[in-house]
Amino acid sequence: MGQSARTGLETRRSSFVTWFTFLIGTPVGIGTLYLIQFGPWQDPTVQRYVQHLAEQAVVVIFFCCFAALVAKFLGSIYERYMQGQDLLPSWDGKPMPASDVTKLQQKLNLVWDGAKSTYIGRRIANILSFVQNRGTAADLDDQMRTLADNDAMALDGSYALNRFLIWAMPILGFLGTVLGITDAIGSINPADLEKGGADNVTQGLTKAFDATALALALTLIAMFFNYLVEKIEQNLLERVDQYVDAELAHRFARTHGGAATPLDLPNMIQHLLQNQNSLWEASMKKTEERWQQATPQHDKLVQALEATLTRFGQRIVETEKKLLERHQTLIDGLAKFAASANENGREHQAGLARLTDAINLSIELIANVQSSESQLIRLQEALNQNLGLLANSATFKQAVESLTGAIHLLTTRVSPAQQSTPRIVPMHKGAA
Repeated sequence: MGQSARTGLETRRSSFVTWFTFLIGTPVGIGTLYLIQFGPWQDPTVQRYVQHLAEQAVVVIFFCCFAALVAKFLGSIYERYMQGQDLLPSWDGKPMPASDVTKLQQKLNLVWDGAKSTYIGRRIANILSFVQNRGTAADLDDQMRTLADNDAMALDGSYALNRFLIWAMPILGFLGTVLGITDAIGSINPADLEKGGADNVTQGLTKAFDATALALALTLIAMFFNYLVEKIEQNLLERVDQYVDAELAHRFARTHGGAATPLDLPNMIQHLLQNQNSLWEASMKKTEERWQQATPQHDKLVQALEATLTRFGQRIVETEKKLLERHQTLIDGLAKFAASANENGREHQAGLARLTDAINLSIELIANVQSSESQLIRLQEALNQNLGLLANSATFKQAVESLTGAIHLLTTRVSPAQQSTPRIVPMHKGAA
């Protein structure tokens, strides 16, 4: 059985699961919603979780996923039934020649219409076709491992639709929650909030989170049943591997590719060496022929390369001359710039020397000013002391004058008749 036929059978099997998923799951999901809303399954608690459009979509997707699992479970039952049938004639345990594979194919063709959509039927048909096409059972073990791996990958890929549906349910639940929260926030009225009427907002948020709760619950249920069905199919695939290993792995005689006996080993080695020598001789002849055919082309290629290298060398010389001219101009400019920079440096150095002398002179002047300032401060202190002494002498003079006046007054009152008594004349301000 070819690869295209095998691919066609897998496509038909996956198409059966696909159309069963949507043609059965969608009507069942819609019917369930109708029975909950208008039929005998009406219940306020249940109806609360299927009011929003996103929640209804989650319910429909859940039943589509469940329908896909039912389709795969039915296929597993049929697979198990075909494994119990006699797909191959009985075997006495002795290796049979590869030419007798047609007898096994005739036996398989009697039940092929029923087994062509099963893993075991395709596996047996592929192995028999491999032996018939090769005419030997060599490399049969590798082919069997390849077929087992292909069936395992096909089984894993057949659950892609289920994984997508299971992944879509919580996403739709979150989407319903977001839309519900948006509606609840949009219906907020500040006047109702001031009056304490926040019940509508609370109810809207509660309904919004119902979508997520429903989606997560249905996702959990779908994942559980998906695990059960996948485990059943994996067990069936393991039974296929065991059956093929027991009935076909050692059924055919291995002339070259199987386990060789000690008597066959020298002949096999000699045969391999002869094949290797013939392969080496053939490859050497082909190489020599190709070399002879390529010699004229090689000469032309060498000439073309020589011409190209010559032109490339000339271009390099011209480029080098241009670069030298440009570099010489640049070097001359740099020399002029260095000379001017050196002359400017000398001028700047002389200017800095003059500036240094001026700064030193200024420092000396500042030092002289500071010394003169200290002398002025001492003179000011001496002047302040002299002024204090003068103020004290003026005060003493006033006291003496006041005392003299008092004495004169007392003398006048005590002895008024004695006019001739000498008097103490007060000193005037102008006396020394």
